[in-house]
Amino acid sequence: MLSYRNDVFIAVLIFYSCTALFSTTRLVQHGLRKTASERLLLTFSIGRILCAAFQLATISYPRNTSVWAGYVTTFSICVSILLSASLVLLKRLAERAGSDFPKVAGRDSMRFCQLLVMIGLILGVAGGIRADQSWGTTGSYSPDSLQKASIVIFIISWALVVSMAIHILRKAHSALLNSQKIAIGVFAISLPLLAVRIIYSAISIFGNPRSFSSIYGDVTIMLCMALIEEAIVVILYEILAFITLEVDVRGRSVDSEFDSLSATETGTIAGKQ
Repeated sequence: MLSYRNDVFIAVLIFYSCTALFSTTRLVQHGLRKTASERLLLTFSIGRILCAAFQLATISYPRNTSVWAGYVTTFSICVSILLSASLVLLKRLAERAGSDFPKVAGRDSMRFCQLLVMIGLILGVAGGIRADQSWGTTGSYSPDSLQKASIVIFIISWALVVSMAIHILRKAHSALLNSQKIAIGVFAISLPLLAVRIIYSAISIFGNPRSFSSIYGDVTIMLCMALIEEAIVVILYEILAFITLEVDVRGRSVDSEFDSLSATETGTIAGKQ
């Protein structure tokens, strides 16, 4: 029987099926090596499709803790993919603006942040598995300590992404290109939305109030603090990835034509001499 929660996740399933199709089309057009951000957005879309599928599977298997654990795990860890997508888009922007990422303890902050996000993802998955085992034993769901550590890492990672975005966008702003201006607007909107999404998870994991529970909680709160934020961020990142990649492709095409023309003119002049 369908409920308000299930109706929401049917909408999630439809929305991310569309974004997955769009990302797949972009991958086919430009290849895997040139489309790291699109790969991550496709992965996020698949994660959300799985999350919705787990939720809808609970209609037929309401007492299957493994299905619920799959839902909880995919719901909580997918934010790490959006953090990674933020880093990839910032890297693309930094390359176009001729800037570098700031250093952390003498090391590349982007690699450091990527490592943190990966650790958070692994801990989130491991915590979800342990929570499922505990759920099957105790009969009630309780967030695992590894899941709590994962959220802490995501908060730290978000703070690092914000600091890197400020550093890179200052350089990009000086370039005064339309794509750089669009990027500034995208990150100015998306990073606060990601903060709201992470805050929702933090309240759910640490405070554990029933209204913020991803299983038993208020669906409207989840919709307004998590699902809508994620959807907006995905749309903005898809737009930014499309614009920056298309600009790069056109720029390489123009450079190639210019080089060919220059070579032809040089050969002509040399022949006349």
